[in-house]
Amino acid sequence: MNIIGHQKIINYLDKSIAKDKIAHAYIFSGPAHLGKFSLAMEFAKKITGGMDKKVNPDVIIISPETEEKKGIVKKKDIKIEKIRELEHELSLTAYFGKYKVAIIDEADRLSRASQNALLKTLEEPPQKAVIILIAEDMDKIIATIKSRCVIKKFNLVKDCEIADMVRGENAEEVIFWSLNRPGLAINLQKKEEELEKRKKAQDDLEKLIDASLSENFSFFENLSKDISAVTEELSFWTVLLRKNIMEDCKFFQLDKKKSFVLILNIEKSLKIISQTNSNPKLVLENLALEIHPME
Repeated sequence: MNIIGHQKIINYLDKSIAKDKIAHAYIFSGPAHLGKFSLAMEFAKKITGGMDKKVNPDVIIISPETEEKKGIVKKKDIKIEKIRELEHELSLTAYFGKYKVAIIDEADRLSRASQNALLKTLEEPPQKAVIILIAEDMDKIIATIKSRCVIKKFNLVKDCEIADMVRGENAEEVIFWSLNRPGLAINLQKKEEELEKRKKAQDDLEKLIDASLSENFSFFENLSKDISAVTEELSFWTVLLRKNIMEDCKFFQLDKKKSFVLILNIEKSLKIISQTNSNPKLVLENLALEIHPME
């Protein structure tokens, strides 16, 4: 399997295939962009016998639908109808004569009704059917589902493993911004504009820390016009400030305590903007007041 990191999980799955001891259900848990979905797909191709096929009718993928409001894209819960359709599809004979595999991406977005419906399938699994749930937040998966699954926890990948896959003059920056997640590293290499966004965010934060309060207000007034830009920019800042807390990674002239306080204020601002109808400009002006005393 051409996956970066997670060798123990890969070895476990390969051995289960070799010994013909494949479980009816798995949960691949861990942060986003670690390769959970990619490994699930590789595993599914192997056990269905469709490794060399561009289209594999024995692999069923379920993922949340999305909707856009006020410039923010939100994902909906996975509805019970999708699970009922899945139950029917898994009951059918496999096209290649081996396994049928269902991959439920972002399974922590299954509604409670959907999880209860899925539980019935797990309690009486169809022959030669495998279900793989991919989840970031295991707390949102009900205990009775977890108890019926083999759980494989995906951890962050070491910098040296990310470095092996990164090429080019921006390699060091890609490794830093990948946050030890292979999927992010791949995206940053493919899309140069994504790396530029992060570089600009670092420049913006450096300038704001040294700027006057009126300059901060002006910056945030412009930023507040695009909500998606606000959430993205502030998220990048939290990454930089967390790294700034590390002794071997100093970006700004802020001590650890001030960096930590600023992270808390940024996260509070993000929560207010994303979960309430508050005026983003006013929220960001309050954040500016927190930044200004640190100049």
